[in-house]
Amino acid sequence: MNRLRPRRGFLASVVTTVAVTTGGFEYASGGPTGPPLDSGTVPADWFECDDVNRPDPDPPDDAPLEPRTYPSSPSSLDDTMVEYVTTFERAYQHNAFLGQYGAEARTVDLRRTDGRVAAVGSATNPDAVMVAIRYDLTTGTGRSSVDPRDRWDIRAVYYVDENVVLRSRYHGLAEELRFEPDPRTQGELVACFD
Repeated sequence: MNRLRPRRGFLASVVTTVAVTTGGFEYASGGPTGPPLDSGTVPADWFECDDVNRPDPDPPDDAPLEPRTYPSSPSSLDDTMVEYVTTFERAYQHNAFLGQYGAEARTVDLRRTDGRVAAVGSATNPDAVMVAIRYDLTTGTGRSSVDPRDRWDIRAVYYVDENVVLRSRYHGLAEELRFEPDPRTQGELVACFD
């Protein structure tokens, strides 16, 4: 006789299956096991600056949009980092859309709806910060019959210190804005400061 699975176990297996098959997380690991995080910060020598991976398209000929410049190294690691990360994510999404659609790209508009900052290390003088943002994104092309298109509640999580910026993006459903997936272990290197 077969026993029925408890509802909680069944739901957990369904959610896990859906997350795996739909790519619940978008990430690239910093290494086979990720960087050692004894202090919570990423070691300065863990990444090579040649490994930066972010959209950086060439300007298309006669295009209405130009690539955006990514922000340089932050001057301080404090509550203003929500704005820094929003500026970075705005350039990331803009450049990714421009790289995909080239001269056809017409509209890229990112509107942040929420943001959180958590200090890594000392709360008064942090060695790094984790920043989670939620935003809505509007994109459009010159050839789209449904233009522009809106996507809501996109979540990105950043780790920022004086050496690197790491990015991860959450693709699931969540009520709260959390620091998941952790960009230190499941993120990609998107900026490096020598």
